[in-house]
Amino acid sequence: MLRFSKKAEYALIALLHMARKPAKGLTTSKELSDQYHIPLELMGKVLQSLVRNGLVNSVQGVKGGYLLNSKIDNLSISQVIRAVDKPIKIVKCIENQHVLDCSQILYCNIRSPMEILQDKLEAIFEGITVSDLKEEMLKTKINTESTGVV
Repeated sequence: MLRFSKKAEYALIALLHMARKPAKGLTTSKELSDQYHIPLELMGKVLQSLVRNGLVNSVQGVKGGYLLNSKIDNLSISQVIRAVDKPIKIVKCIENQHVLDCSQILYCNIRSPMEILQDKLEAIFEGITVSDLKEEMLKTKINTESTGVV
């Protein structure tokens, strides 16, 4: 089944959390860990990956923390996934052109169609930004507040 890794999920949680803060508002790994019930050590590793890949800035010191490096308008879901994890591949043979441990390698009839699906999936993740997710989150919040349904 196609699904994001926990690191990718936690990265998105952190980025959306930071996007709701004022421009210079810092976020700490402890704050994220406590608010979203994420293991502190793992949250710290995710944030460091985001820093290494230029998506987030780190401010050192007692009153330090993390803040978004760039506008989320241009930050694609693909960029986030690649920052904390390897890209999503729907079948193993797309990941590695020389797959020797596949029992179907000599008889496979789906490799080319899977490559087409892979390209379409990548285009979808490139076309969705963190800002798009933030807008959806805000719409959902407004809808649940107006209906009283959580």
